[in-house]
Amino acid sequence: MSARKVVAVDFFSGIGGFTAGAEATGRVRVALAVNHWPEAVEWHARNHPRAAHSCQDLGELDMTTLPDLRGGILLAAPACQGHTPAGQPARAGTGGNGRVDPARVRSKHARDRNTAWAVVSAADVARPRAIVVENVEAFQRWELFRSWARCLEDLGYAVRFRTLDARAFGSAQHRERTIITASLGDPIEVDPGDLRRAASVESCLDPDGHPANRWSDLREKSPRMLSRMRRAQGEAGRRCLWNNVSESSGRPLDGNFPTVTTRTGSQLYLLDGNRGRLLNPRELARAQSFPDSYELPESRDLAGRLIGNAIDVRMAAAVVGTVVEALLA
Repeated sequence: MSARKVVAVDFFSGIGGFTAGAEATGRVRVALAVNHWPEAVEWHARNHPRAAHSCQDLGELDMTTLPDLRGGILLAAPACQGHTPAGQPARAGTGGNGRVDPARVRSKHARDRNTAWAVVSAADVARPRAIVVENVEAFQRWELFRSWARCLEDLGYAVRFRTLDARAFGSAQHRERTIITASLGDPIEVDPGDLRRAASVESCLDPDGHPANRWSDLREKSPRMLSRMRRAQGEAGRRCLWNNVSESSGRPLDGNFPTVTTRTGSQLYLLDGNRGRLLNPRELARAQSFPDSYELPESRDLAGRLIGNAIDVRMAAAVVGTVVEALLA
């Protein structure tokens, strides 16, 4: 007889990092995934066909329609762009002129931050036994964070939060995220893991001759870009990882990735002597701990945005596993 599985709902589900991590525990069944982004819903459904899917703004979701979560878990990764300084600002116009409209930036960031209130709404109506929220570390510095957490406490939840690094759970990337647990019962504390478990950049790379690899001659780059690449090689070796962002340093291949973002697909290079290439989507997915069986779009841009927007799968599995243990104890 199979062990009972805990029912979960995945809010802001994206391509499925939280769902993949939860299901990797072997003790969770994600019944519903909700996201407003059609492409994300499409690719989540391809990888998790047994879950029901809803493509809509969570601020407009009728929480009375959720599956029975009284013994289950709500997983949620609200928009982080309104909290992190790495977020892309809203742009004025549509011509790619790069002019920043401060009013649009403030408006967009406010909308992004307010997505977190969908968690409170679900807690009020659906009463999940436990809630797990993932966001950037700066989420804790949101001016309404204490009020947001207090709303959950007023609804009877014991709330705990801490910052975790994906490397501590076996990921190859340095990715610090705030993890919040809320429980109708005893508080659930999440173990911080062990940074010595981290995988390496090298372990995520395809063989040099892989057909997805598109090498180019570094000497054909602009003088400024070539200078930055050479400096990276001087820091980390002729064969190294380099992130084409500001004055980024080189990274040795036995080290870790920088945080994978929605822009990393067009920024992260493998340098090797006089040649270099952008990492392909499958390599970026491995950096986020997605298994090679996971289906990805052919479009590098779309794949990069979906992957960079996800929670690291190994970290998700560890966190959700801890919550499930507490619920089934």
